[in-house]
Amino acid sequence: MKAINPSKALYIKLGRGGEYERDCIENKQTLRLSYREISHDLCLKREWDKVLDEIIKKLGRNEATAKRDKEQIRLFYESDETVLWVTFFNNCLYWCFSKPDVTLLCDKTKIRHVIGQWSCIDIKGNLLDKKLLSGGLLSMQGFRGTICVVREFEYLKQKINARIPKDVEEAKDALATLESKIETIIRRLHWRDFEILIDLIFTQSGWERINELGGTQKTLDLDLISPITSERYGVQIKSKASLAEFDEYKRKFAEMQGYKHFYFVVHSLSNDLAKKIKLNENNENIKILLPQKIAHLAVKYGLADWVIDKAS
Repeated sequence: MKAINPSKALYIKLGRGGEYERDCIENKQTLRLSYREISHDLCLKREWDKVLDEIIKKLGRNEATAKRDKEQIRLFYESDETVLWVTFFNNCLYWCFSKPDVTLLCDKTKIRHVIGQWSCIDIKGNLLDKKLLSGGLLSMQGFRGTICVVREFEYLKQKINARIPKDVEEAKDALATLESKIETIIRRLHWRDFEILIDLIFTQSGWERINELGGTQKTLDLDLISPITSERYGVQIKSKASLAEFDEYKRKFAEMQGYKHFYFVVHSLSNDLAKKIKLNENNENIKILLPQKIAHLAVKYGLADWVIDKAS
């Protein structure tokens, strides 16, 4: 998909309470505007003063509010094919370009046909999920009218064109470097410190431990429970492990009842176990955590200083 270069961007609410969203986006590939009381012919003729009078008389608006309504209608009728249209639907940002012709439907609502189709992915195929968008862009959802100009225009273009700002790219590189350095340190940790780190990672992420670290259960070093779902997870922590050891623990895990998943956490692993992991041959019920992933989790849950202090 090619990069987009719109002249500007407009946010549109597709009906009161989103009543037209599914039909416009999933079925008809259109933009749709209500304002049923307003003359379609006057809008086509661009007689905006008369449109303003109609808004005041038919909708009972004061002059200031009527001017805002008129401007929204004008944008719908006059915006050309270079204008980017956006809306929110099913927790995603949707965008499109539109043909300029406006058609009056039998219910007096007005539509414009989309060029191609509505899209909720960027040009590289990544989903434009709302949770990955800035608060500034999401704030448009609180707009009380129907159409408004997108103020976060440059940011919106960056998101759709899958471009990462330089400072964000630099921050990501710095974070990757930090994780790499933390991984190197983790590989040098004493086995007891390594066990404590894994305990901290799980408890920092919200799990509750129902036994002492190491405990009396020979097969598990950590017996964890989810405070929300009450599901139990078992964790075995090994400073070193071979394929034979892993297979033995896998056999023991299979005999244990009442656990949702098991984690096999390894500091250093043998070549045969590394090969098995690379081939994705580990059991679906058993998740293997290696130093690279552990370093990522340590940074994520604010344990980088703890790791550095132990190495110091």
